Amino acid sequence: MEDLFEIKCPDCGGAMRSDQKSASYVCPFCGSSTPWTEENYYRALPVRFRHRPVQRIDGLVKLGHVDVMTEVPARRAGVLGRDCRLCSVGEKLARWDPATAAALAGSFRVSLPCPFCGAEITGDSTQNVFECGFCGGKLGAAEALRPGAYRKEFVMGVGAQNVPGRAIPFSVTPAQARSAADALARAHPADFAGQDPGRRIAETMEAVFIPFSLADLSVKALVRSDRGEFTVYQEIADWACPDTALYDIHLLDRLDPWDFGGIVPFDPALEEGLFRVASTANNVSRTDVIDDLLAERIEDGLKETFSLRRAEPVRWGRDFREHRGASFLLPVYYADATPEGAAVRTRIAVNGQTGRAAALLLPDEGPERYLALDPAFPRPMSAESTIRMPFLFVEKVRPPFLHQVLPFEKAVRRKRFLGLF
Repeated sequence: MEDLFEIKCPDCGGAMRSDQKSASYVCPFCGSSTPWTEENYYRALPVRFRHRPVQRIDGLVKLGHVDVMTEVPARRAGVLGRDCRLCSVGEKLARWDPATAAALAGSFRVSLPCPFCGAEITGDSTQNVFECGFCGGKLGAAEALRPGAYRKEFVMGVGAQNVPGRAIPFSVTPAQARSAADALARAHPADFAGQDPGRRIAETMEAVFIPFSLADLSVKALVRSDRGEFTVYQEIADWACPDTALYDIHLLDRLDPWDFGGIVPFDPALEEGLFRVASTANNVSRTDVIDDLLAERIEDGLKETFSLRRAEPVRWGRDFREHRGASFLLPVYYADATPEGAAVRTRIAVNGQTGRAAALLLPDEGPERYLALDPAFPRPMSAESTIRMPFLFVEKVRPPFLHQVLPFEKAVRRKRFLGLF
């Protein structure tokens, strides 16, 4: 371990906390602050949101941006395929980034006396800040706790240099995250029968900053269902697209909404607590990620909302409008709750900003299932937060690209497709 120094307020002597937004140490007792550096180190420009409202003409909606439709691709293999998804995070990390896997495997438990009260301080050797659980005193690693000094060997994934300089900090504590995951498991006892999810959550849950990019997404899709064929339109505002497949992208997509009013410049070297950092990957196409996530959410959303047995998007037109400067890290708690020898992989994730919990049940064969539980104490969202608009059933009536919105019953065309299912 490097030499340690006390992180305390020069005015009142209280333990100071690291504040990413102000790039400084802040004293919660007297309110004073100390900058991390006197240099203008944090130069991240603000995100430029590029929303585009849908035009309405004479009661019709103009959908030119999604009018050109193509075949919906089949679900991907390789990095996004089932064989890879069945692997744990550790297995994928060992395959894609063995150097980081070895560095994390070589971490060790740290135990030292608190210089303030004499109690024992414990932590992990990958931490830069250690806090006394008895008096709240803090110690920092002198060589590591400075701007830009986060140890690259701990950055997980292909392209360790590709760590966004913005993030949403954790608002949910580890104890709260474990409680949310436990509550989700208790809400679905049949899915966790004969298991001990609480123990697995406690043993495997980790805080991790995961890279995402932000965009508005629009799609018009021709769907074939057990009730017939119809065309549906949906918009997703401020949608966060996972930029790594190290963690299951489909489970991460179930954690929204996110509130992007809380984005701040971020330096992992100055972040407190035990956490991991994943880098933006270069082993998977963002277009493939978007297509996989979009096709699954359209199908699942239509089946759940309209009690359909099947809802297969076969052709679509989609518009992906990325916001400027909108690549950043989002806070996620992730646990592998799979029992020993089980044929179904069980992963649980918790939104580290809101406390929303989601679980993935992924069998060796057959369809996966998702469970979700909204936070017990929801927080108000800013104007820039994820919004999934309700499905609109549309029919093109005249140029230029004008569509009328129909009730579901009138939008379904039963001819030609009744025998498909």
